[in-house]
Amino acid sequence: MVTILLATYNGEDYLKAQLESIASQTYGNWRLITGDDGSCDGTLNILREFKKCYPDQVKIIKNEPATGSAKNNFINLLRNSHGPYFMFCDQDDVWKRDKIYETMKKMEAMEERYGKDTPILVHTDLSVVDENLEMIAESFFQYANLPKRIALNQLIVQNSVTGCTAMINRALQKYFLQPLPMGKILMHDYWAALVAKIFGRIAFVNEPTMYYRQHGNNSVGAKNSKNPVFLMQRLKEGKESYRKQMIKSMEQIQGFVETYGEEIEGLDEYNLLKTYGNLYYRGKMRRLYFYRNHQVLKEGKIRKLMQWLWG
Repeated sequence: MVTILLATYNGEDYLKAQLESIASQTYGNWRLITGDDGSCDGTLNILREFKKCYPDQVKIIKNEPATGSAKNNFINLLRNSHGPYFMFCDQDDVWKRDKIYETMKKMEAMEERYGKDTPILVHTDLSVVDENLEMIAESFFQYANLPKRIALNQLIVQNSVTGCTAMINRALQKYFLQPLPMGKILMHDYWAALVAKIFGRIAFVNEPTMYYRQHGNNSVGAKNSKNPVFLMQRLKEGKESYRKQMIKSMEQIQGFVETYGEEIEGLDEYNLLKTYGNLYYRGKMRRLYFYRNHQVLKEGKIRKLMQWLWG
């Protein structure tokens, strides 16, 4: 059984297409749990109509009070679901028919190799499309210039796991069931990737399994890292904006160490995590030395340049 976790908020424009793509999956052993964060449009009506067609597979939760963000909504759903496998789902995308099947096939292979008690995250490539599902880029990873193989020294400074492609197992879910530093977590998928990398395994399916819709209301969205307009925008945002992002990434690792400290202390990665979590209070030269010495660098020449200049 695969539990699909769908976070919704005023998503009536694109939600129906996403639900139809779930219903059309070649892998039929799924259930859908939706968490609505106070929609005031037709979102709940669309969900209720879908539930009528699949009464035993769909559960609708109205968050009262609202969780306040997609991150909080997804984590709340994950903490109140039973699995044994979980997939994160955005309200405005469209899944290809074999998305669950291909991801589950990789998950089963990983669990056979490493055991079901190992926290495992499987993620995939995705195609970037516009609001009308017209193709922008066949491969998100090429479009955004992201690494497909994830090393911890890169992951702590840059996430390359896209949550809407990800599946996690029950062993990883357990790391979300204890008290978490919600204010320090950047996104639910980033936290899940850190758990999998440090305590378990991450696997990648090198095929697009969904259409990642770009429109004016995207909470995150895909950015073309090679586009001069994007690069100019990042430069205009300037040093202070960049530094705030770096501080947040360091605070996230600080929160990770505080949360799982006893499990991490005996690992080789402990000193790397501990030092990075407190790095911003040590002066720029110390930070630059740390980046170089441990190769804690973002992917791409422009990203690296900004890190050296402003990080």
